[in-house]
Amino acid sequence: MIEVEHLHKSFNGTIAVRDISFEVNKGENLILLGTSGCGKTTTLRMLNRLILPTSGNIRINGQDVRSAQPEKLRRGIGYVMQQTGLFPHYTVAENIAIVPKLEKWPKEKIAERTRTLMQKLGLSYEEQAHMFPHELSGGQQQRVGIARALAADPPILLMDEPFGALDPITRQKIRNDFKEVDELKRKTIVMVTHDVQDAFALASRICLMDKGSIVQLGTPEELREQPVNDFVSRFLKGEYN
Repeated sequence: MIEVEHLHKSFNGTIAVRDISFEVNKGENLILLGTSGCGKTTTLRMLNRLILPTSGNIRINGQDVRSAQPEKLRRGIGYVMQQTGLFPHYTVAENIAIVPKLEKWPKEKIAERTRTLMQKLGLSYEEQAHMFPHELSGGQQQRVGIARALAADPPILLMDEPFGALDPITRQKIRNDFKEVDELKRKTIVMVTHDVQDAFALASRICLMDKGSIVQLGTPEELREQPVNDFVSRFLKGEYN
């Protein structure tokens, strides 16, 4: 579903992503794992053209993303930002409804979709739909961010450190809940994290990056049992966190 070939990105002569290639299959959760500055977020943002690559190719369902209109491309790809990225002056319901409104869905369909997603993600439509983000806990805000990304039912979901701002207890709970949401089980997901526990709990495969390059790409079991070098072993032990 997603094909990345020889992707390269530099900023003012500084290399952020160095000649990386990978594929993400339909229904797979590929996690881009690594320390801060390793290129994982830059890679994620190139997938939906928030950042343009210096060179290389990205295809989604066989189509080069450069040939698609950026707005149309992004409406077909859900995006969960760091720190949720919710609009503070919009209610919960209004935040969730942003893309369906752009797609001109009927009001009744938007309301039903909002209600359904909130219920699936452990939120109360009756109590919280008309609240503003600052009135919610960090975990609740993150759930709203996920609901917003899912609202128009895109086949692909990009997630940039979705649990990064949460305290450890909330992080573990939302991570566990994440695995049980049927909407997410049907998506092709690319997720960025620096957290080994997130990666091993949620990934179909892990792409471990360092200094803009892919160090090892494989299943959690392959990385754990067959690390390709000392960096992989030490990273998985938490020595770089």
